[in-house]
Amino acid sequence: MGNKSLRAVAAVGFTAGLALIVAPAANGSGSVHSATANARDHVISHTRSAQQSSNWSGYAETGSYTSATATWNVPTVTTGSGSQYSSDWVGIDGYNNSNLIQTGTEQDNINGTAEYQAWWEILPAAETPISSLTIHPGDSITGSLTKSSSKWTIKLTDNTTGKSYSISKSYSGPADSVEYIQEAPEVNGSIAKPADISKVTFSGLTENGSNPNLTSSDAIDLVQNGTTYYTPSAPSGGNSFSDSYTG
Repeated sequence: MGNKSLRAVAAVGFTAGLALIVAPAANGSGSVHSATANARDHVISHTRSAQQSSNWSGYAETGSYTSATATWNVPTVTTGSGSQYSSDWVGIDGYNNSNLIQTGTEQDNINGTAEYQAWWEILPAAETPISSLTIHPGDSITGSLTKSSSKWTIKLTDNTTGKSYSISKSYSGPADSVEYIQEAPEVNGSIAKPADISKVTFSGLTENGSNPNLTSSDAIDLVQNGTTYYTPSAPSGGNSFSDSYTG
């Protein structure tokens, strides 16, 4: 995948070889943190010479997909001045196009306060909070996306508390990529500064019910303004890896 042609669609801008895919602007009604009215979208940018993104870190593969699953630990976010954001998720689409269906957790520092949230999203809408799940740092989370006929089941389970959430939604994207990602989401139209978080381990990864057999060429580093903030480890067993803050 690393040497494939990377194609940007939707609203596209090029800066020093960077192709930025930007989702349509969302409104505050999709906010995770209603007090700050921060609408979220999850988008990706690539450089053509390497697997680097200004907002994604982790692994992505291309093919044809009807399901994807991942388990990860909710990281602890370091608090401090200003606001920084992070999300961990499993998704389908978004690598080659502006479509994306995904579910995950959010771990943010909002002006010195740590905030945690579960969510799901289908672009171009902003993420939808899952209010029935209360997320804590250290919780084990499993997210899955499964197609059945014309519907997709989005499911997120907190393995630590035993509580889960699922919803069935229509989705018409091409389903030609799968991702396991640690992200700095787009907040109010701009890609956020990545939060300083503890190491995240993604495990039990599947695509179409099987081991995705990840390789190092599938890896993506999150780089902003010349600084690498998040870096994935080499894959273990083809279906697990860790992602660390290095900023």
